[in-house]
Amino acid sequence: MPIERLDPLRFWQFAIDHYRSPGVEHACLVLQDQYHGNVNLALLLHWLDTQSLALSTQEISVLLAALSASEPSLQAHRTRRRQLKPSLSKELYRSLLDEELQLEQEQQQSLIDALSPMALSTTRHPRNLSNYCRLLAFPASLMPSLQAQERL
Repeated sequence: MPIERLDPLRFWQFAIDHYRSPGVEHACLVLQDQYHGNVNLALLLHWLDTQSLALSTQEISVLLAALSASEPSLQAHRTRRRQLKPSLSKELYRSLLDEELQLEQEQQQSLIDALSPMALSTTRHPRNLSNYCRLLAFPASLMPSLQAQERL
């Protein structure tokens, strides 16, 4: 697989753009808050799906392990930001959001670093995101929103 396809800045831009798509933010927050999923991993898996690149269950497990260093601090920061929101000025709250985005970007870099040595296979209809969501028991009814697709 060409290395430019794993460029962390391209992934970051994809994630930002996709997250802004109608319904995606809500579905991501449900995945995160109710099913204890990792949004960055979900976005990465969807990004790979859009490039027709497939991961094995074992490779997804490697990516999950790569999150172990960054996830506790990111979760702690997110919890703190949510708790403080009612008492903060818009500027201070925005500052906490910016810090969280920086942590998110660092976590995405960790995922790309873990993904880079993998020999990814090309397939016509990869199901990376679906496989991850199935592990979490994430409702199939929310998958179209997570993928920014119209419900069929």
